[in-house]
Amino acid sequence: MYTRKAWVAGTFYPEQPERLVDMVRHLLKKESKLIDYSLGKHHILGGIVPHAGYMYSGYEAVHLYELIRYSEIDFDTILILHPNHTILMDEDLSVTGSDIWETPLGKLEVDLEFAKMLNLPMNRIAHQNEHSAEVQLPFLQLFLRKGFKILPISMNHQTVSCALKLANLIIETNQILKRRLLVLASSDFSHYLAPDLAYRQDQYVVKAISEFDTEQIFNKVKRHRISVCGFGPIMTLVAYSRMLHKDAIAKVLRRGNSGDVRSSNSVVDYLSILFYRPKFA
Repeated sequence: MYTRKAWVAGTFYPEQPERLVDMVRHLLKKESKLIDYSLGKHHILGGIVPHAGYMYSGYEAVHLYELIRYSEIDFDTILILHPNHTILMDEDLSVTGSDIWETPLGKLEVDLEFAKMLNLPMNRIAHQNEHSAEVQLPFLQLFLRKGFKILPISMNHQTVSCALKLANLIIETNQILKRRLLVLASSDFSHYLAPDLAYRQDQYVVKAISEFDTEQIFNKVKRHRISVCGFGPIMTLVAYSRMLHKDAIAKVLRRGNSGDVRSSNSVVDYLSILFYRPKFA
């Protein structure tokens, strides 16, 4: 068995378990009055969640994770779709080649059966020094009930065709395995722009997400040179949700930027967006 050790513990989030728990509790306490708990009553499909350091993007992230906790859905498998910031890969998509992922809060088992049935390349290197999946794990460990498995999937090439391929593969695989799936798209939004410009740029993408228009997400990112680092995972989640349910809804939960924490004219934007099917459906 191969264990993928925590890579960014001590930088993106605290390395000591007690400090990590205290930090997340602080974030949740600060944000709890702003969380719309009524959304947790719906059938949650997944969400877009940032992957910066907790001191910057944790305020947005806890909105999504607290609603997942509140829903009381016992998910079997959490698919974490993420970009690759660290290494160029020939293959379009890579599933983790590790059996276990470890954080300061303990170990999480990979859903190897789901990974094998996707029939995608397994590659440890694509995930080894990549933070965008890892930073989600302590949140999952703290907000979800024990017993779930994870499956990080790296999107090395972020194209419409890759997104549609992966969305279809997930659906086809789960038609056989029948997991209770939660699909997370790990992404920050515009990088190192003035706050007002970052907001305007990202609004193009937010509008396309709300309309479940995968091609428009890609077109807007490319046309306006919007530095949304995980637009491939976002496109996949959009396609997956609409393929499953024509009445799926994408709801922005919280929006902020790094300048909210440390004043700056050059900020990174963070959004948490919930994907769900209305309860009455």
